[in-house]
Amino acid sequence: MKKFKKYISILLLAALIAACVFALAACKDKEFALEHSYSEVYARGDATVEAGSAAFRILKINDTHLISDSTRKDKKTLDELKTVLDRTEFDMIILDGDIFEGYSAKLSFDKPAAAKAVGDLIDGYGKPWTFAPGNNDGQRGGSNEDIIAYWLGYENFLAGNKEGINGAMQFFIDINYEGRLAHSVAIMDSLSLDADDNYDYIKRDQIEALIAGIAERETLVSIFFHMPTPAFKTAYTEGEAYGNFPFSDEYPVDDIPANALFDEMTAGIKNIGLISVGHVHSDNIAYYYNNRYYQLSSLGGYGAVGSNKTSPSYTLTTVDLTATDSRAAYVFEKLYA
Repeated sequence: MKKFKKYISILLLAALIAACVFALAACKDKEFALEHSYSEVYARGDATVEAGSAAFRILKINDTHLISDSTRKDKKTLDELKTVLDRTEFDMIILDGDIFEGYSAKLSFDKPAAAKAVGDLIDGYGKPWTFAPGNNDGQRGGSNEDIIAYWLGYENFLAGNKEGINGAMQFFIDINYEGRLAHSVAIMDSLSLDADDNYDYIKRDQIEALIAGIAERETLVSIFFHMPTPAFKTAYTEGEAYGNFPFSDEYPVDDIPANALFDEMTAGIKNIGLISVGHVHSDNIAYYYNNRYYQLSSLGGYGAVGSNKTSPSYTLTTVDLTATDSRAAYVFEKLYA
């Protein structure tokens, strides 16, 4: 009997060890299988896209907060996104941050699988697409650099950065129409969290690089990054509202006070026509202020906080490539599945 109990104890201990090993393996984040190095982005430089018509359509997707490709919420998000992509005419896609959740404790968390699902879906439409990192994207299961390096394997993915400045992505996409530069899109990384786990802010070196690039271009420039600046609150309270873009101020748009540096350094630049962000899950806004549009897009997925109150949507921005006046250059549409 004693020998039998000893065997039982050994078996139970072995089972416990096996369970612990399994649990640790299950909790370990999946790793990206990278065929490209992030450093390749430095050699790519700015990109050029040829427009087929004077109406250039940019579809913006942000705050989907995917944790994998297989949960109920993720499948619903990806299915609805495909519905919108199938029925929408667009010329370029911008993934404007928080495509991936950053803090999920679920065992189903699998960022590489989510990145593959997004890449396979979007690249299949044969249109150029890019990524402006959000505050959540690089927190767990792979950095922003890993995500970008992985997506470099897709034919239509555009990426670039300037070595030595903050952030994982910063470059221009020049839009040519009828043999000339007609518009430019600037992609920026608004960073994630600082050492104290507060929201980080866009740094001076990034802004200086942006300003230098704008100065080289004698055309309107649209800027896309993820987290808003305090000027969005000023535009909301003092600017001219665009169409029927209702906004609930349940979530603040001015809670990153250090981003005022971006506002101060870019305030006097006349050919900035649009600053477009995400991050705030309340609803879309678009306001004309300081001779430019401040446009914010709401959540885009069912994994995002607030999706029980606000239905996921996407923003289609149509740029008139013949316009020189920022007020007349843009049309904004909010798209639902």
